[in-house]
Amino acid sequence: MSEIDWNVELRKIEREFTGLPPERTRTQLRLQKIQEITAKERFRERLTLVGIWTRLVLVAALTVALFWWPYGRNCGMPLAGFLLSNVTAIAGGAVLAVRGWRDRMAWVFSASAACLVVAWTVVALHTLPRLGYSPAASTTAAWMCAATPSH
Repeated sequence: MSEIDWNVELRKIEREFTGLPPERTRTQLRLQKIQEITAKERFRERLTLVGIWTRLVLVAALTVALFWWPYGRNCGMPLAGFLLSNVTAIAGGAVLAVRGWRDRMAWVFSASAACLVVAWTVVALHTLPRLGYSPAASTTAAWMCAATPSH
């Protein structure tokens, strides 16, 4: 008995006759699957990296933009809005600092830590005088605005 599988051989001849490439072996199929998985993983890594840097740019932009806050920040609700905006910058900076530390991304960690320091400093400059501490001993600020009498 011959050990040639004529069905397989005829299939190969038919593929060759119709102009199709020969069927791939299992090894070639596995190699292709591994290459596809690797390519998807590389794409996900790049997408994650772009996402981290985009978040860093947004947090840094918010932190810097708070120096040009267009509304009042002396007392009352404008002060609360200003401080909440700074808290948002602090939260974003903290999340990015943790992510940068965990992923060993020194630039991301350093920049987000700088955003944290700047935002905390701004919060301290606006809250400490209202809590009773002021570098200028006689200066105090109020949390609420003084009511203006209506005439």
